Amino acid sequence: MVLLEVTDLKTYFKTQEGTLKAVDGIGFKLEKGQAMGLAGESGCGKTTAALSIMKLLPANGYIAGGSINFMGQDMSKVTGDKLRAIRWRDISIIFQGAMNALNPVKRVGDQIIEPILLHENVDEEVAKKRVQELFSLVGINPNRIREYPHEFSGGMRQRVMIAMALACRPKLVIADEPTTALDVMIQAQILQLMKNLQTELELAMIIISHDLSVLAETCDLLSIMYAGKIVERSSAVEVFSNPQHPYTKGLIAAFPNIKGDRKMPASIAGNPPNLIRPPTGCRFSPRCYMAQEICKNQEPPLIEVLPGHFAACHFVQPKG
Repeated sequence: MVLLEVTDLKTYFKTQEGTLKAVDGIGFKLEKGQAMGLAGESGCGKTTAALSIMKLLPANGYIAGGSINFMGQDMSKVTGDKLRAIRWRDISIIFQGAMNALNPVKRVGDQIIEPILLHENVDEEVAKKRVQELFSLVGINPNRIREYPHEFSGGMRQRVMIAMALACRPKLVIADEPTTALDVMIQAQILQLMKNLQTELELAMIIISHDLSVLAETCDLLSIMYAGKIVERSSAVEVFSNPQHPYTKGLIAAFPNIKGDRKMPASIAGNPPNLIRPPTGCRFSPRCYMAQEICKNQEPPLIEVLPGHFAACHFVQPKG
């Protein structure tokens, strides 16, 4: 059963320099209990795609085209109280930077109790008990619900954010860089926690990261974004074992192989383009070692190169 279907989504921002096309025609499907990773460099549109699904765009941002179908509802037509009812109850988000996402002057337990009281017909005592259960679920002593954010370590604050995202038992959780700024040991704990929660609660998840190793650990599906577009998508195993797009190959090569030769990993030359004035043709062409004249003039379509494996490159061949 398809839980979320995004079709040709375009999200733009009005700026003084012109219209910035942060997300420019992406699409994917997510079923109940599946985890999908969105990978790519900073500035490629990953977070904007997530905020579009939640309809949490800043004032100068707007959805310029496409559709977001969640649980049979066209999210573009959902506004006001109906939208507020969906947020946190059906879709929740773990924001990047847990310390900034938590209110520093409110006890963490009160911050999690708030959405429960808002979305469910329960009293404060029931909500408090739910928070204690959530703390146990994410590996925090339930007695700490009366503490403030500054009394928790970075890893513990991230666990608090995960507990908050699960407060109303949503169908879909979006995690934006859930392990940023955490040390390697804490990263591993958070990733294992998210993987366990996905299995136990049948959660659908979208995990946003520039770290492919994070997505390899947690995701069933993987979509690679570059300059506002999805350039490759398939199962996580297939993308890692058989990458088709030059950008995906570059991302994978940029991570060191602990079992391989001891050498500096390769890097992708240059930077992502200005999305107010993106290059014509393939947006990756100015940085691509395979680029030819056609790449500079004609945008490649996202085609199925293998069963269930899609890539947008002029030099990949369709299946069959």
